[in-house]
Amino acid sequence: MLKILKASAGSGKTYHLAKEYIRLLVEKPSDDAYKHVLAVTFTNKATEEMKSRILRELHTLSKDPSKSKYTKDLLKECNISVRDLQERAQVQLSGILHDYSSFAVSTIDRFFQQTLRAFSREIGQLGSYQVQLDREALQQESVDRVLDSIDESSTALIHWLTEGAREDLAQKGHFSIENKLEEMAKSLKTLPEGCSMPDHDSLRAISKACKEVMDSFETDAQNAAAAIEEVLKKQGIAPKDSNSRWLTGIYKPTEKPTPAFFANAMDSSRWFARTKDNLRLRLEGHLEEPLRVYTDLFGKRYNDYVTAKTIWGQIYSLGVADSLRTAFIEVQKEKNVISIDDSNTILKNIIDGSDAPFIYEKLGVRFKDFLLDEFQDTAKVQWDNFLPLLKDSESINGESLVVGDVKQSIYRWRGSDWELLGSGIERQFPNAGTQPLDGNWRTCREIVEFNNEFFEFAAAKLDRTLGLDNDISGIYSGVRQAVCTHYPSPGSVEAVFVPSGDQPAEVVASVRDLNGQGADWSQIAVLVRNNADGSTIASALLEAGIPVVSDDSLKVKSSITVRRLISQMSLADSPASDNEKQKAAGFLATEMGLSAPDHYHSLPELAEVLLRDLKSADPNTFEAEIPYINSFMDYLRDWASSEGNNLPSFLKDWDQADPVISSPASGDAVRILTVHKSKGLEFPFVIFPYAEKVTLYKASSYWCTPNLEGSSLQGKAEGIYNVELSSGKADSAFAQRLQEEQKLQAVDNINIFYVALTRAKFGLKIISANPSKEFVEAVKKQREPECRNMSQILWLFVHGGPYFRGERYIPAPEKESEESTVLTGYPSFPADSGGRLSFSQEAADYFGEDGSFGMEASNRIRGNVLHDILSCILVQEDIPGAVRESVLDGNLPAHMQAETQEFLQERVASVAGRGWFSKDARVFMEVPIIDTDGREWRPDRVVVHPSGEVSIIDYKFGEAEDKYARQVQRYVNLYRRMGYSKVSGYLWYLSDNSVVNTLT
Repeated sequence: MLKILKASAGSGKTYHLAKEYIRLLVEKPSDDAYKHVLAVTFTNKATEEMKSRILRELHTLSKDPSKSKYTKDLLKECNISVRDLQERAQVQLSGILHDYSSFAVSTIDRFFQQTLRAFSREIGQLGSYQVQLDREALQQESVDRVLDSIDESSTALIHWLTEGAREDLAQKGHFSIENKLEEMAKSLKTLPEGCSMPDHDSLRAISKACKEVMDSFETDAQNAAAAIEEVLKKQGIAPKDSNSRWLTGIYKPTEKPTPAFFANAMDSSRWFARTKDNLRLRLEGHLEEPLRVYTDLFGKRYNDYVTAKTIWGQIYSLGVADSLRTAFIEVQKEKNVISIDDSNTILKNIIDGSDAPFIYEKLGVRFKDFLLDEFQDTAKVQWDNFLPLLKDSESINGESLVVGDVKQSIYRWRGSDWELLGSGIERQFPNAGTQPLDGNWRTCREIVEFNNEFFEFAAAKLDRTLGLDNDISGIYSGVRQAVCTHYPSPGSVEAVFVPSGDQPAEVVASVRDLNGQGADWSQIAVLVRNNADGSTIASALLEAGIPVVSDDSLKVKSSITVRRLISQMSLADSPASDNEKQKAAGFLATEMGLSAPDHYHSLPELAEVLLRDLKSADPNTFEAEIPYINSFMDYLRDWASSEGNNLPSFLKDWDQADPVISSPASGDAVRILTVHKSKGLEFPFVIFPYAEKVTLYKASSYWCTPNLEGSSLQGKAEGIYNVELSSGKADSAFAQRLQEEQKLQAVDNINIFYVALTRAKFGLKIISANPSKEFVEAVKKQREPECRNMSQILWLFVHGGPYFRGERYIPAPEKESEESTVLTGYPSFPADSGGRLSFSQEAADYFGEDGSFGMEASNRIRGNVLHDILSCILVQEDIPGAVRESVLDGNLPAHMQAETQEFLQERVASVAGRGWFSKDARVFMEVPIIDTDGREWRPDRVVVHPSGEVSIIDYKFGEAEDKYARQVQRYVNLYRRMGYSKVSGYLWYLSDNSVVNTLT
């Protein structure tokens, strides 16, 4: 049974999620119930919060159920006694703590990454592949690879690049092949799943069809303009006559028409048709035929012209799309990485059409019940991957809970699809029960009531502005919440409109005012639309002496120690260079007594050596910047693990990198963060400046399919194109997609406003720039103005402001109830010191005297690899696949694949008469046996023959030792105690292919 919980801001969503999870654990007397419940959230912070709450409540229930706020509901819903509840909570808590890895509460991305890793073989990647978060770096490398691959044989690629450059020169007067490739490489990220690019022949045909439409229209427009100009000359009217503003659309017949001409000409022809002035009367009868031509031109034909011009501008970029996509895949393969943006789609392609048992078999675990948090942020492809699991849960009477709020969907740019929660899931699960949570347990009364009224007003205004049939009002139909808090004050809401440049000063004044009334700095949060605005506000507050913490202020590159370290790494890269950067680095080294090592084995080792010197030279600065140093070293290790230890490459990449340290949740400072990062959080006081930057629509590029029905391009230019959906596309075959995007962006932006205005507990202040004079003038004349941003809708709602409602309430600061981790030092030891590394004595044989290494030089390593391969062989036919898998996993060198396969085939064939690899036997490979004293044993191979006899075999690759026989004899005794009467034990020395019976 699937339940849908529609939880508005502050409605107790986390409470209900944790309660549902605990109910699933304690409702049925199963000791390992926690192993079969999966809960997924959207962020790491939400995961941490849910895990903490579940463990805390299970602990309370196991000790004293009367102290838990969940007890009453759990007793009623589970129909059990208090004693049963307490005992079951104890069992589940103990199970989780002793088997924490099976406590399946994680982010949705982490769950899918774990699932995808189980399918590493199916996707053609090594099992050790890395997930790459920086897609842009991979895109840039794919562009470089395409450019580097061009030679005289690349005729097709050269054609598209050359034609694209010519078009740019004709249209813009300049061109950049690299920029054009980078734009296309970035756009491929958003290409809808399953869409393919037209081949080169199709692109040429599309280009020809579009060019014919464009040339025909432009020729007819030129002729019409010339005819009109001729009429005007005969009437003695100059084309630039100040009285004939409609003539601004007419150009000289000898000039090539521009987009501005067609827009102006269309507006001019419409103006002429309705005007009553003397000019029109004077020309009536003379311009009838030319204007008829214009009427025909700027109807359907103009629509076709804009469509053709839009598609034609895409042709040359589409011509190189396949080359870029191929290069992108090759880069990932070679680096053994997968872009996190692609992982969900890759997984969908694997499991598409498969049933849940197939997925569970690969995961090694079976989930029965599911809890999905923040469902409005789920992408369509993620839902497609989850669907088989939920359908399977439904078929076995499992329980699933989906929690979300369409009004808080603000991640569409990352692929989230709020329509899944809006209606999609109910279509796929028609028997699902839906429950709205309409109470607000977070916020003071005045803020709740203000939001109730404002968002109903704003949704209706957006519907009118976009000509929608209550689409957005429908989404916000359940926005009204009951006030469930019992604070001694109603709280306050304030909205002010000031000149744009005065907003930082207004924020400073507001923060000082709150602090002056008793609020701690840490009780105040400033929410901004982007990091640039956050930097501006942070600078203003710091200049005013107000402490600030923000993601932008915690950039790793702002650390003095990190900058010194990079400077010395640059010096180590080219110490003889005399450029300015190296001069500065050399001066710093001299002043601080620094010296780079003559040689080093890895970039992290080089950095560690330099950091120890920096610590000695300036210990105070070093100790104050431990978080920055740790963050840098994390970044360096991650980079080196995928890119290697090339210092020049790292320094080049570091110039473009911009890593940050996440903002701490505590500390007595005003917190600045973006609205997106504030989702799911709450703050005593919220200040929201730059509200006018929440615009209703911003033109951007999207992959679109034109509606060519009835067009002159029908049957000639079908496909998908990366189009900038600006107002100019309203007269094209992309108009429908433009309207759809305008609606979706309107929902995105009212949702951003909703998230921002629902974070506050006690006080909310909205600061916005004054609306334009034209907007205010329209209101004064009692015309409904066209709103371009959410703050203009707010201005209408508060009648121009300033606006204040409620009473100020300053609560006592909440004390931190949990201990926080503090980084108190940076321990670093030289590689040859006893405090850092202890080398294995077995490592000496890794390198051979002849230059060989690994399994080619070491019998021990060779034996380990062969042992692992044998553990995957059930019957002789499994040998080729097991050897190939070892190569894919990087354990066996590829050039040794044939040799290893031949060796194992020979050895296994030699013992065929013993039945160890028989298809008729039951075989257990490295299956653990628990002795009565709790110790665990793992025989290499246990064969139960059809006769009931048991053979236990241990593989050995070195010299014979007595202890090996004693070990196998222990296995034999264990199996005899388990009830098997005829048990034999063998040592199989594969090097010389000898078999030793341990019982003789």
